[in-house]
Amino acid sequence: MKTIKIGTAKAKPGHLTYGFIKALQLPTGFTDQIPVMIAQGKTEGPTFVITANVHGNELTGIAVIHELVTQELAQEVTGTVVAIPSLNPTGLRAYARSPDYDPKDPNRLYPEGRFAKKKDEDEDTKFPERYELVAKRIFAYLKKYADFHLDLHNHALRSIPYSILDRIFYTDEKDKPNALKLASQQKGMVEAFGALYTADFPAKKYMKLKYHRSVSGATLNTLRIPAFTIELGANNVLYPEIVRGSLKGTRNVLKWAGMLEGPYAKITEFPTPQPTKRLRRIEHPRTKRSGIIRFLVEPGEQVKKGQSIARITDLVGRPLGDGFIRTDHDGYMIALYSEITKYENDAIAEMGILDTEDIIAPMP
Repeated sequence: MKTIKIGTAKAKPGHLTYGFIKALQLPTGFTDQIPVMIAQGKTEGPTFVITANVHGNELTGIAVIHELVTQELAQEVTGTVVAIPSLNPTGLRAYARSPDYDPKDPNRLYPEGRFAKKKDEDEDTKFPERYELVAKRIFAYLKKYADFHLDLHNHALRSIPYSILDRIFYTDEKDKPNALKLASQQKGMVEAFGALYTADFPAKKYMKLKYHRSVSGATLNTLRIPAFTIELGANNVLYPEIVRGSLKGTRNVLKWAGMLEGPYAKITEFPTPQPTKRLRRIEHPRTKRSGIIRFLVEPGEQVKKGQSIARITDLVGRPLGDGFIRTDHDGYMIALYSEITKYENDAIAEMGILDTEDIIAPMP
């Protein structure tokens, strides 16, 4: 069997083992540590890395890992499942998105790799900052061991679980077939999970938002390892039915990878719309004026162009304009943003609409 050692955790065939990665030395003399679980089967096979809680207030992935990665899994799996239930323990303690030692979004700090612009380097680029140091250490283990990767997230209090297809970038025509193969593998993984899935934002916005430096985006685009992110509904809280459905989906992906036997399990615990064409994410609709928002739709609902998505009023309840915000697209409501107060041009929701962009794109 493959020898896998991550931090203090060392794989043992047929067993679940535990350990920690030393993440960051703190000024107080303590060390921030990242927990690791390794369930290794008795038969040689792929290594699947599952991560969660890179944003400290996104909790469902922790519970899914607890339910999935057990001694029983080590007895039945072919290959090895490596799980990191929290990539951001200090954020988890504070129920905060970012670590307490770095205000930046940790899911935008994984190594740039092939995207790094050498001409823009200066003396500061030689010294990674706080969570970048942590990300670099996690990334080294992904590079060394991972054959597949899944990153578990949550989106908003009123959102439907959905998987995300990252945009995949290629350097030249010789690299294009590799990008297409990777895109096919990524699509196979999200289809196996069984939730609604959408492509990410178009390539230009994807890069602007630094999604190529997310955990799965960097694994996919820099390491060229099949990976994807799934958003598991509401943050800040655990819904048992979403945990149960997500456990089914995660086991389905392990079956897709040839690591577990049996047919895919159908997710019945939460809505799983199945559009006939690929969708992409869009922050939409947007307000034309500032006001108070009240939704007329539900997460997961299919909507038509021109349909009223929300009411908009002033603070005493009088309609602004004709009193409605409408969508310019056919599609599905993925997430309804929590804020009742909105300013001019603010997005009030996120939708999945028809994706007319290529899933692969030239390197920017």
